Amino acid sequence: MSKPRVLLCIDAGNTLVKWCVHRNASLPLLAVAQQWSKPTAEFKLVDLPDQVDAVLLSNVLGPEFEESLRKQCVDRKTDLHVLKVNANSQLQSAYDNPAQLGKDRWAACLAVAQASNAPVNLVVSFGTATTLDALVKKGDAWQHLGGFIVPGVQTMLSSLHNNTAELPKVDFNTLEVGHFEWPGNTQQAIAAGVGRMQVAWVQSLVDELKCTHGQPPAVWFSGGFAAQMQSLYPAAQLLEHAVFKGLVFDYQMQHRGAP
Repeated sequence: MSKPRVLLCIDAGNTLVKWCVHRNASLPLLAVAQQWSKPTAEFKLVDLPDQVDAVLLSNVLGPEFEESLRKQCVDRKTDLHVLKVNANSQLQSAYDNPAQLGKDRWAACLAVAQASNAPVNLVVSFGTATTLDALVKKGDAWQHLGGFIVPGVQTMLSSLHNNTAELPKVDFNTLEVGHFEWPGNTQQAIAAGVGRMQVAWVQSLVDELKCTHGQPPAVWFSGGFAAQMQSLYPAAQLLEHAVFKGLVFDYQMQHRGAP
């Protein structure tokens, strides 16, 4: 019996480059035992572990990063699988130019397509930007309707601090933003205000999808601030490691069909 193929998943994002190892390519990625990350500006291409059979890449850093990784894979005689939009018939995007759709957004949509039993879904990722994408089931396939991009939690916090004279820098992670209605100090006012603006965008799209499709969507939160946002919007489901899960699912679909 041949050994399972080992996959190295890389999520090259605007703020961080993250990676993990999935040790059985024939199985879905349900959990990540360990992941690593470095600030994007400091990242040097990771030395590929000897046992890796293929590298899976979600890349929003441009062609130079991809080409550098490709050269390293060639030197190591390791396959490189680069995530591309509309590469699989099971999920198609209605984007005017699919190549312009962020690969991290696409990976999250793939992860939801694998996990969801709901016909209408809203996929929200809280990163440097907050992205909101609609995903609906049509027959046996999924359709990505499109999505929105707005300033992310940290981007909003930094903008208030950097562009005002006295508003403090707020650490969103240290405040329980879901546990007060009328903030009693400036830090709480900023954190709760930013948090509520984020979930207001979510609710506006939930209402629109419900009106259009006759039922409320399943809402999925991913990204660095997903847990805090869920405290403000408890109906959402957490989708941890969404990009890694989408990468593995895409690889499986292209190599042996959907699991």
